[in-house]
Amino acid sequence: MKTWGLRILVIATLAVSAFWLRGRGPPPPAPGSIDSPPSSEAPDWSEASKTVTDFFQAAGEGDDEAYLDLLDGPLRRSLEETRSELGVEEFRRMLRRSVEAIKGLAVTPGEGAPGGGLALDVEIVFADRNEYQRMVLSGKGRAWRITSIDKARMVKPAVPYGTPVFEGLEARD
Repeated sequence: MKTWGLRILVIATLAVSAFWLRGRGPPPPAPGSIDSPPSSEAPDWSEASKTVTDFFQAAGEGDDEAYLDLLDGPLRRSLEETRSELGVEEFRRMLRRSVEAIKGLAVTPGEGAPGGGLALDVEIVFADRNEYQRMVLSGKGRAWRITSIDKARMVKPAVPYGTPVFEGLEARD
């Protein structure tokens, strides 16, 4: 039983570290995960990762202009249409509600982006589940824009977010 507690502690530590370090510079990319940036002037994958975190931040702030500015292509057109149908204020409320339960976010380089784009794997941590999504970004000038977001895959963690890790361990030692 002690080994499970240690495993849970290690997993929790890694998750918290990934969340807190997300804006402090990237880990080195996985070998072969990034073939080439969209242009010779394009930023590295950490800039693309920042685009994803900015996307969630803009949603949390209800900043529809900043949110839509981080998108491109059919995805942007679809969400502009949604904003038009809902009205600006309801769209902003929808954005804020979509992220209010998020506890953490981890962005890592993905593989297999089409046409010189960049794929990022995004893990979104909620209190009761984790969701995994693939986002594809393309270079636009010196910036990255999200061009597609795959449907989220939900995973129930063995230990829910916020569970005290050390509680009860003293009794087993």
